[in-house]
Amino acid sequence: MSHIRLSCETVHTHFDKATPPSGRVRSGDIVTFVCRDCYNGSLHTDRMDPRDLDRSCGNPITGPLYIEDAAPGDVLRIDILQICPGPSGRMYVRPGAGLYDLSGTLCRVFPIDAQNMTFSFDGLTLPLRPMIGVIGTAPAGDRLSSECPGETGSNMDIRDMCAGSTLCLPVQVPGALLSMGDLHGVQGDGESAVCALEMAGEVTVRVVVLKDRADIPTPLLVTPTHYMTAAADPSLDRCAQAAARKMHLLLQRHTRLDAPHAAMLLSLCGNLRISQVVNPAHGCVMEFPKDILPVDLELL
Repeated sequence: MSHIRLSCETVHTHFDKATPPSGRVRSGDIVTFVCRDCYNGSLHTDRMDPRDLDRSCGNPITGPLYIEDAAPGDVLRIDILQICPGPSGRMYVRPGAGLYDLSGTLCRVFPIDAQNMTFSFDGLTLPLRPMIGVIGTAPAGDRLSSECPGETGSNMDIRDMCAGSTLCLPVQVPGALLSMGDLHGVQGDGESAVCALEMAGEVTVRVVVLKDRADIPTPLLVTPTHYMTAAADPSLDRCAQAAARKMHLLLQRHTRLDAPHAAMLLSLCGNLRISQVVNPAHGCVMEFPKDILPVDLELL
């Protein structure tokens, strides 16, 4: 087993099968991705003039990583081992971005320590919960922007994409071509002001190729407490339906429940959540608690 490190000196903004890999590993290897923040370092001063922001490289991602054993039809298991935040986080709010009626723009830089961010009002601090905003493999068809989620991942903005969780993504091209970036120190469901606590940092993962696993509905996130099926669509209604139906399939395939009983149990115990509503395609997850009944998924 090897451990390599991917620099953020060269970044890109699309998941694209034509992008040359910046590193190669084999199944079971460990990789550290060094990531820039979503503003590509251009939001560098607290309360800076937003007109000075450089938006030419939004949501830069590090990679892609070529996994030698990965072939189309496989599933790539990504074990998130560690997320190391940078020393500060950034936010930029503006009219027309997000869900709120704003009359002006504001850029902020917030200090981060080992456990908290300082929000700067009346000594308010918030606990850090570092997560990956953008993570995905390359699609077989047209390239996918790092600002838009899809079936191969990308800008999912699921706040549970934390250390200790495992993500399963489809492999559609040789080598999978895994990239990631857009790290967040704190984010609420929905990311409703179009930004979270945006930060640079490092993510260490283990990549494992799963063969003959068409039974796994992807993207699938497995946390210490829940299974989560994810979907993306410009229509929030279609997105919610797709996320729920993926979990419905997972329960039928990996428990003894038939379709009617799986639907009943999800209506009782499943939580259908909005992960984000601010990207070109919205995101939803259906989560199911691990402690309700055994799910024979055999991922780990």
